[in-house]
Amino acid sequence: MRAAAALTLLLCLGAGCFTSASPEECRVDAECGGLVCTRVGECAAETRTMRIEWTVRGLATDQTGACTGIGELEVMVSDPTIGADHVLRPVPCGVGSFYFDKLPLGYTVATVSAYATDGALLDSERGTVDGDGVVRFELLAGR
Repeated sequence: MRAAAALTLLLCLGAGCFTSASPEECRVDAECGGLVCTRVGECAAETRTMRIEWTVRGLATDQTGACTGIGELEVMVSDPTIGADHVLRPVPCGVGSFYFDKLPLGYTVATVSAYATDGALLDSERGTVDGDGVVRFELLAGR
């Protein structure tokens, strides 16, 4: 199940299934005059990677029942120094993680929000990237 969800996520990334709440100044490196076009559509001289990982109710997302009642997730990465956010939605709960290979260095904060199948907000967690480039979340803890 996790392999199928990961394949769906990869296909969506390539096909543009996710929507961005931010205007993008670039889509490819050639539009950045020698800089790198990042995954948030900003040109940058240096980039970082970030992996956002989540479990639900203490379960890995590939375990039976972990994502029950969750319709979709929203993943947001933020640069608190300039107040910039980049939002991706819908993200399937079952993939368990989301990876950015090119983010501007200032993007150090991530938020994952879980929505019910009827669209109601179930939980939202915010965290800062660690030294290994990872942010981990426990969604719906204690529920």
